[in-house]
Amino acid sequence: MDAEYLIWDSEYNTNTGKWRLFDRNMERPHECTSKTVKPPTPKVEEKPVICPHCDPLSKNKFIKRENFQTHIKVEHLGFW
Repeated sequence: MDAEYLIWDSEYNTNTGKWRLFDRNMERPHECTSKTVKPPTPKVEEKPVICPHCDPLSKNKFIKRENFQTHIKVEHLGFW
C-alpha cells in the first residue's frame, strides 16, 4: 500500500460485515475523491413516421424514418 496512514477498519467490518479504509491522520474514514462518475447520456429514441397515404387503421402506417422515402416511392407512387 502506498499510503501508510490508511488502514483497513476492522471494527467497522465486525459491526457491518463491510470493509472500509480508515485515515489515521484525519481520524475518520477515508473518502476517495479521485473517482469521477460520468452522468449517463440519454438515449435518443427515434419515433416512427406516420405515412399520410396509408390506411389510418392499418398497423403498417408506422414506418422508420430512414425507410419513409423508399416506402412512398414503392408503395404509393409505383416506382420499383
